[in-house]
Amino acid sequence: MAMKTTLLFVLLGCCGVWAASGACSSRSLELNNLNQSHYKPDPSRDTGITVLSDMVHSFLGMVQPNPFPTELLTEAIKDVSTIIQEDSLRMVLKYEAGFLVCAAIGILFILLMPLIGFFFCCCRCCGNCGGRMYQKQSKKTSCKRRGLYWSLMLITIVILAGNICMFISNDKFTKAINNSTELLNDTLDNMKTFLSEIPQQINAVVKESSKPLDEVSRSLNDIGPLLGGEILQALGGPMYSALDSLLLVSQEVTSIGEELMSVNSTTEHLKQKQQEIVKNLTAIRNRIEQTLKNPNCSGCDLSVGSLDKLTVHVDFSGMPDLSSPMDAISKVKDANLSAIVNEANKTLNSIPERVSNETRGVVADVKKQLKGIEEQIGQIAQNIPLDQLTDVTKQLDTVMGDLHTYLPGVSQADKYRWIAGLILSCLVLLAVVCNSLGLLLGPAGLRPSADPTERSCTADCGGVFFMAGVGFSFLYSWLLMLLVLLMFLLGGNVYTLVCKPWSNQQLLKFIDTPGVIKGFNLSHMLGVNTHLEISQIYSDCKNNDPIWSTLHLEDLVNLDELLNISKYTGDIQAAFDNTSIQLPEINLLNNDSLSLLQDFSSSGIHGINFTAIEQQVNQNLTSPDIDSFADRLDQLAVNQNQTIKGELMAEAADLRNLSRHIPGELQPQVETLKNSVEPLKVSIAQIPITINATLAKVKEAQKVLNTNTSEIIKKESQEFLNCQIGYFETYADWAKQTITQKVACCKPAANAIDAVEIIACAYIVDSLNAFWFSMGWCLMFLLPSIILSVKLAKFYRRMKYMDVYEDSIPMFSIPRAAMKS
Repeated sequence: MAMKTTLLFVLLGCCGVWAASGACSSRSLELNNLNQSHYKPDPSRDTGITVLSDMVHSFLGMVQPNPFPTELLTEAIKDVSTIIQEDSLRMVLKYEAGFLVCAAIGILFILLMPLIGFFFCCCRCCGNCGGRMYQKQSKKTSCKRRGLYWSLMLITIVILAGNICMFISNDKFTKAINNSTELLNDTLDNMKTFLSEIPQQINAVVKESSKPLDEVSRSLNDIGPLLGGEILQALGGPMYSALDSLLLVSQEVTSIGEELMSVNSTTEHLKQKQQEIVKNLTAIRNRIEQTLKNPNCSGCDLSVGSLDKLTVHVDFSGMPDLSSPMDAISKVKDANLSAIVNEANKTLNSIPERVSNETRGVVADVKKQLKGIEEQIGQIAQNIPLDQLTDVTKQLDTVMGDLHTYLPGVSQADKYRWIAGLILSCLVLLAVVCNSLGLLLGPAGLRPSADPTERSCTADCGGVFFMAGVGFSFLYSWLLMLLVLLMFLLGGNVYTLVCKPWSNQQLLKFIDTPGVIKGFNLSHMLGVNTHLEISQIYSDCKNNDPIWSTLHLEDLVNLDELLNISKYTGDIQAAFDNTSIQLPEINLLNNDSLSLLQDFSSSGIHGINFTAIEQQVNQNLTSPDIDSFADRLDQLAVNQNQTIKGELMAEAADLRNLSRHIPGELQPQVETLKNSVEPLKVSIAQIPITINATLAKVKEAQKVLNTNTSEIIKKESQEFLNCQIGYFETYADWAKQTITQKVACCKPAANAIDAVEIIACAYIVDSLNAFWFSMGWCLMFLLPSIILSVKLAKFYRRMKYMDVYEDSIPMFSIPRAAMKS
């Protein structure tokens, strides 16, 4: 029972050591990553008219190759009157030279087109300019007609392509206006999500500080098992080894004692059996002696021989005395080594509880320091200018409200614009339809061999459609050119002065120029001390840099100071240094127990004569003298009377029975004795080695206890403190890295600016520019269309005057009209 109790104490001690070992590493601080918000998709730059937009951009690039006029615009914004000054006006004209040239061409088109149309009509009415219904015939007539036909068809296809682009760009403009409400709402929602995410992430970082605080608080509450367990682990190595060895000595001494008792008991039993055998043999011999002395027994003295030879040769009286070794064993057992081990284990296992009791004061002081650390970390959110984000959010709400107010009116106005664009596209389409009908009907009704005055109505209708297209072109092309000119000056300058520099960030750099926007100070708006530039912020946000580096918040918030916990750890260190943990005194063995074990090891059980024991157990247990004496009795009984004969035979039978009884009685006991002697011999030979090794371990463990305990307590206390401080250092490093590298990565802000640029420029401005470009394209090709249509109409219209041409080969002649002039 004592052995089981000792093993239980050892197991409990080991479990305590295992639980405490690696406590700091096994309870590592796990900090959560920041949650990322989900944003609505940004608008795509694919507008469906990318090729047309690229053509417009290339054209505007040729028209306006000059760089962005930063200085000119800056001066104009500061003082508008400077524009009318000679130098500034010269700079404006130089910058707008390309637009002025195009405007001059457009004005010439606007002025000359109706004037030329008027004179052309007058000329036609007077029979000139092809107005006279007469066509001179020649051998090249068919070749000219085909050349004009295919040229006009090509021109018409080009005009039709431009007209299709007009329809597409007109529809894209309307879709851009209609979708702009949703796209702008999504963009503003993304910005609000981003702005609301910043304080949430900052608060999340601050909130994570509860983890190291809770971890340290739990460690302080469990300081007994943790610190006490580490102390126990440091002391328990040599201690548990010595205690295990003492326990082993106790077990071996007990085992040797049991074996000695077994040997002694067996020896006594053998001696008792020996005495019984001798007693029985003596009784038989006395009977035989009386029978042989009977006067009726003839020749008995001479035949049997001396009865002195009738003895038992087995003798166990030579077994050594075991009382002295057993007394030594008894003394060791009386020392109760198992109780000593139990008491030592109990004392060791009480170390965690003792540590917990003696550190209550320092635990209370450290918990007060933890509250100060918590308050200091909470100042991070207060020092970062998060209040400015509320103002920005309110401004976004105001913008969203204005959008919802004005965009419905804009959409309604765009409906009328779409109708006007559709009408303009149809006007151009009308000229295309007239040309197409002329190209279709003219060849369909024309017979090359027919006289021009006899051409079919179908061919004549084709010619009429050509002239109708010419008339429509002269009628409204100049009005369309006027609209093209206005839209070109508006859309072209918006693209070159706003959209193009916006896409290459020149516009943002221009806005950064001091004085461009009066009263605009981005640093003041955001509540930071560093000079900020929109272009640099946009560039950083485009790279998805955090807001900390983008806004240079390190100049406003000393994060190192806020996350510096060394001033608190110094007080905690002092509190631990002033704490003295006193462990109970542990004496593994007193002087008497040491002397007892040393004496027992040196001379306590070494006096056992195992040689004598082995000689005793190796005796021959058979009795041949008894058997031979019984045989002589049988021979003697042959010549005796019945009485003597019966007595002699009975006595011979008793001798034989006794001879057979001796091995049966003694052999089991002898075997038992043999089986006990061999392990006893081994155990007695091994016990001095075990005891000496145990005494060496006990001395070493006692030396550690006497000399190293205070150093171990100090060392483990410092490691425990370093572990707790390590939680805060881990949090401080994580918080610093998170705030400076992960909080509020501002790519959504850059995406919002890009989204506004896409909506305003890629969708609206590019659609507007594509529309006037397509219409201008059509109008410019209307000029060759007019010329070719007038030329080609003569080949299909029915003439009033005949002119016949026949080849000069013999049978042909060329008759001339009588009234030809």
